[in-house]
Order: sequence, then C-alpha cells, then structure tokens
Amino acid sequence: MLVTNDTIAFEKYHLYPTKGLLNDPNGLVFFKGQYHVFYQWNPKACDHKYKEWGHFISDDLKIWRRVESALKPSLENLDSAGIYSGAAFVKDDRLYVFYTGNVRDAAGHSVKSSQMWAVSDDGIHFEKLGELFPHPAGFTKDVRDPMVWQGDNGHYFLILGAQHDNQVGDIIIYESVDFKNWTFKGSLIGDQLRDVRGYMLECPGLITVDGKQILMFSPQGLAPDHVHHRYENIHNTGYVIGTFDETTARFQVETDFEEVDQGFEFYAPQTMNAPDGRRIMWGWAGMMTPEREAAVPTIATADWVHVLTVPRALHVTADNRLVQQPIQEILAPTVLDIQSLYHLTVGQYRVQTDADWSVALGDHATLKRVGQTLYFERQQWEDHRLDTRQMTGNLDELLLIVDNDVIEVYTEDGLQVMTGRYF
Repeated sequence: MLVTNDTIAFEKYHLYPTKGLLNDPNGLVFFKGQYHVFYQWNPKACDHKYKEWGHFISDDLKIWRRVESALKPSLENLDSAGIYSGAAFVKDDRLYVFYTGNVRDAAGHSVKSSQMWAVSDDGIHFEKLGELFPHPAGFTKDVRDPMVWQGDNGHYFLILGAQHDNQVGDIIIYESVDFKNWTFKGSLIGDQLRDVRGYMLECPGLITVDGKQILMFSPQGLAPDHVHHRYENIHNTGYVIGTFDETTARFQVETDFEEVDQGFEFYAPQTMNAPDGRRIMWGWAGMMTPEREAAVPTIATADWVHVLTVPRALHVTADNRLVQQPIQEILAPTVLDIQSLYHLTVGQYRVQTDADWSVALGDHATLKRVGQTLYFERQQWEDHRLDTRQMTGNLDELLLIVDNDVIEVYTEDGLQVMTGRYF
C-alpha cells in the first residue's frame, strides 16, 4: 500500500505518519467512490498531548494518498485539546463523523470529554455541528469513542466506551429516531462480561459479519494471565458474539471473550463496510507502555512513531470464531523455504511445512515454530528484556506480511493472528 507524495520513505504495506504520533484508526468508510481512513494524529510531537484527525484516501485499497487533516481542535470547552476517536456514517449522501472532544486544564491534565459530530459533502472538508448530548451522570470524564449505526427498525444507535464513577468499565448506548436528538438507554451489556471490564472499556464496535453480530472492544486494566497467555499486553482488544435487541437496546452475549490478536501491539480496531459487502478492519500497532513508546527507535531517527495494521477482511466460522485475512487487493505472497533462511526481509510469504524452524527479524527478534506452537521472541528496546508472545494450533501453512519494522502472522485460515513491531 504505497502512499503517494510522501516526504519520507514508506514501507510497502502499512500506513504510517510523516511525522509525529499516529494511533487509533477512525471513521473508516466508503463514501462517493473512495475509501477513507481517518486516524488520531499528533503532528506536533511523538506524544499524546494533542490530537487531530489525519486522513488517507484510496480509490482501490492499494494506493493511498494523504489529504489535509479532517478535524482539528477549535471549540473552547468542547474539543480544544484534541479530536479523539470516533466513527463515520453516511446519510442522505452526506458523510457524518462522530468523535470525542477533549479538554485539558492549565497543567495539561484531561478534565472533560464531549461527544461531538461534524458533516461533509465531499469527504474532505467538514463542518462541526457541536455537542450531541450532555455528559451522562454516574460516569467519570472517561466516556469516549462513539460508534453509530442504523437498526432494522429505522432507529439510530450510538455506543461509547465508558468508566463508571466506581472505576469500572462499561459500554453505554444512546438511541435516536431523527439522527439529532439522542436518548440515554444505559448499559449495552448490563451485568455481563464482569471479568473483562477492567477500569475502562475503549473503542467499542457492534458489527455484523456473515450474519453474526460481533461486539468488539478494548478493555484497560485486565490482569495478565501468563499461564494461558492471555491479556499479556498493557491493554488488550477482544470480541464476543451475541444478539442485539433493538427494543431493549441490550446486547445478549453468547460466547466467551476472545482476544483479536495474539501479538504485542494490536489495539483499538475499527471496521468499514466495503461496497462488495466485505467487512474490513484496521487496527493500531502501537499500544505499549509509556516507557516503551518513548524509546521507539523511529522517534530519534525520523521523528515519527506507530503504524496501522494492513486491512483485514473479517469472517465468522460456524462455531463462532473470528477469521481475519489480509484483503486480496494487497496480497502477492511467494512460497518461502523458511528453513533455508536466517533473516526475514520485507515481503509477503507463505510458509508451508510441518517441520520446526526459526528465523530472525532484524537483530533483536525471532520468529520460531516448535511443534504446534509459534513463538515471537523480542528483546524489548527500552530495557533489553526478552519477551515472548505465542499462538498454538495448525501451523503447517502460515502467511507472513513483513515490513521494515512490523510483522503480521496469519494462520492458514486466519483463525489466529499475531502482530508485532521490531527494529
């Protein structure tokens, strides 16, 4: 996915910033014949003190170009300190975006969040429409990341990640019959999922894939389970499958919570509906501790940090497992005799073998198979500690997408994915 008119040399398959910090993908949408990927961006520094919505556009999901930022802070006491995550919705041939506005005090501390919206006729230039509704009672300032859809009953629904006053995460929901006036309906999930709420739930998305309804979200504060190799990153993203009742505005969970990606950095995914019916997802490959983030080598060498994953087409199996596969538009893998290699270079590869193997990624990371377990071992750049992520299953055919500082590993059928940075 080469990006045109870049000021730095970009890798082949992923979307990067020219400078500063990139994080969550936002407002993914197909509008008036073009694909739009907005993203949280701080062009001023490689930190999180400021955010606007950067903007990529593509005609074919392969070649991307940058256009001017879609939204910047401008409204006192509403979004003056940042345009935070949100989603897009097409209505009456106009593109509406929903986002969270952030406000900071004189000391730089975040003190307020507001749910906002804006509209565009061309997908490039946006008019801000103001605040959607008052902040809900019983919740801290940490209410954010709106996602909007229209139900079968014609009503509109909006969900948000939230933190109760007692520091427990939740997903809350609003309903509207006219797309303008919104009624608070309470918790989307009620008393369910108590073991994966943490102290905050971010970036919720309720989508339909292959006739199944998927609720995806990113909990913060889950204790790592090193025995079963779950929740080992600072924050994690997962999904459940169930049924949304439009009458009660509640989601009935029918499966256990499963992580989307078994690697190091995946977080805050968002999806779009392509015109051919595919549901396509991008994620952020950048969730890490503040110490690790500050030490990312590209900050010192090129004044930028973080990257989006490649776009992944989603499917659901008959037994309710999520399948992720790189979209066909960008796939051109070669069959790789991995046992004859020592280093992996930039490219796309299919590995077809039932034997064990090991291969280096740069000078400080290794990908290796031992039996039916694949290990991604990495010497962390901030403290040189060796850390490992792993996935177990059928590894006789893998797909590897390798860029200069990020790798994505897919099992044969996309049932498991592992994403990680390396330098």
